[in-house]
Amino acid sequence: MTAQTPARDIRIDFFRGLALIIIFINHMPGNIVGMFTPRVYGLSDAAEIFIFLAGLSSAMAFGRSFDRAGFLAGFGRVVQRVWQLYRAHVGLFIAICGIIVGANSIFAEPNYISRLGIDRFFDAPGRSLFELLSLHYVPHYFDILPLYMLLLAAIPAMVLLARISPVLVVIGSAVLYVGAVAGGWNLTADSTDGRGWFFNPFAWQVLFVAGYGYGAGWFEVPRATRGRVTAALIYLVFCAALALSLVRLDGGLFAGMRDILEPLARKTDIGPLRLLHFFALAYVVVSLLRAAPGLIAPRGAEPVALMGRHSLSVFLLGMALSFVGGIVLDQAGTGILPHLAVNGGGIALLWLWARGAAWFNGQPWKRRDAAPRPVPAHWIRPARIAPMPAPAMARLRLAPRRAL
Repeated sequence: MTAQTPARDIRIDFFRGLALIIIFINHMPGNIVGMFTPRVYGLSDAAEIFIFLAGLSSAMAFGRSFDRAGFLAGFGRVVQRVWQLYRAHVGLFIAICGIIVGANSIFAEPNYISRLGIDRFFDAPGRSLFELLSLHYVPHYFDILPLYMLLLAAIPAMVLLARISPVLVVIGSAVLYVGAVAGGWNLTADSTDGRGWFFNPFAWQVLFVAGYGYGAGWFEVPRATRGRVTAALIYLVFCAALALSLVRLDGGLFAGMRDILEPLARKTDIGPLRLLHFFALAYVVVSLLRAAPGLIAPRGAEPVALMGRHSLSVFLLGMALSFVGGIVLDQAGTGILPHLAVNGGGIALLWLWARGAAWFNGQPWKRRDAAPRPVPAHWIRPARIAPMPAPAMARLRLAPRRAL
């Protein structure tokens, strides 16, 4: 009896698709719709959702490969996925550069090369290309896929440690996180100015490990109680007030505490306040879904879940469309209608792209269950047999039998 493949959890795909939509909106420069996304009303945003669900999905996909097929096969599958992400990262950068060059040749202002902050690539393309390929040059806007690659590459080590005890993985993750936040550990994203990775991998790995541990069954979300949910909601309200204060020019309610609170909520190191905000939000959402399992119905959630199911291809297109949408908004003005049209059209294109990816992944040209189509009658022609010449016919006559 063969083992059945476990059914996908539509809730995971739904929230991942939702994160991809928010990433598309937030990466569009000057987008009015971005003022209504979670980053404005809290400390964490779609990046935390994406990385946590990446860890959760990795435990369910790659972790099972190690258990089912052995360590070497599981290691090979991880390498294959990292290589796929690497090609996607380089291809996305080249595609965006092509968009930028085309936009700069059409429009006089603004300079999109400077806006994206990749002047050094065009000033010194040889060295920059080498460092880009070796991940020593990680420009802004192109930093989440390199982070994802490093996190996936760490899975084999996590699997080996977890075979001894999952506690070792958690301790190692905590040490790296403290070193990143308190000790300033980071990788270099640009050798010309010493800038570190915007998504510090030593810090963000803690969220990936948390998702992986939850998916691997190392721990469970505590049962919802009135006290726990109330405490989480109070903290979320506090973070909303803090976030709204930090984006105001005068500092708002927490102006006197800005210098203390802002480093604790910094995105690069996923500061403690920011990390706690994500866990509080996740706890409230999980508690709500446990209380109302039908809240995310398969039929209603499927359009968004479809995008989450094909996250890599949708993410790549979304990043490209974000920059194209920013160019359109620059040239179309600041009216509300262009913003709504660009956002709505972009999301529709992402959905169509996901539909296309699903169709190709299904490989309909290889299906054998469909009945073969009948051959059109005009394709079938009677064979024309030329008459055999008389001498040849004579040679085919049989000789009479001889008597024995």
